[in-house]
Amino acid sequence: MKKNQNGMHLTKNQLFWRIQKECWRRMVTPYLMYLFMSLLMLATQAISGNSLVWLKITLGILCLLGGMAFNAHLTYNYGIIHYDAYLTGCVHRKNLAYGIESGGDHRPEREYRPWKGFYIGFLIGVPVIILGIIAAATSVASNLWGVAGIALIMFAGWAIIPVSWIRDFAGIANINFGWSILMVVIPIVVSGVFYIVGAMREKKKKEAQAARDEAVKKLQEEQAALRQEQKMNRIQTEEQRRKTLQSKKKKK
Repeated sequence: MKKNQNGMHLTKNQLFWRIQKECWRRMVTPYLMYLFMSLLMLATQAISGNSLVWLKITLGILCLLGGMAFNAHLTYNYGIIHYDAYLTGCVHRKNLAYGIESGGDHRPEREYRPWKGFYIGFLIGVPVIILGIIAAATSVASNLWGVAGIALIMFAGWAIIPVSWIRDFAGIANINFGWSILMVVIPIVVSGVFYIVGAMREKKKKEAQAARDEAVKKLQEEQAALRQEQKMNRIQTEEQRRKTLQSKKKKK
């Protein structure tokens, strides 16, 4: 039971499914942030008037950037958390190499791997991919109230609304919903990059802390050596003084 609790004796299949669960769990909050910003984006698109298309697009871009900012912040912290888990895993594996069974409840599925950020970003875009394929197969942009189109707008508006700007700005009325799938690149890149940045920041922080600890340890050792040297000097001085006194007494 203890072996399963610390997660260091998982089979490849067990580890694979644990990683899936961890990555799906991590994608929920960024997805909800995109969803929230999509609702705001959808509200801004209610602005009427052909002369205000630029305002709709500007406000929509700001909403999209807001979702990306939340995405970046969350995955940045995921990178930090996972890098800490990676360092813990290194300690457990080192102990196992020496035949020492580590305790605790280490979860290897939470360890940092560079590809995990990109994978989390891909999972954020899964609803866009599914709904985009369905919408592309059942409707075109001129039929915005099709079932698949409405679902795409409500649950992944950040991906489909920019496509509608092409229709409004360029006058391409029959642009297909399927183009919204390309927007998946946004969470993939944002998540992947900031996940790695967060992990590398934590790495540098740990290395700096280790360097400071090493410097403090070295200083303590030097001070201890200095105190020992001073102690030996005092002992030698006392010994010399004692010998000098003994020598004077003999002369008398």
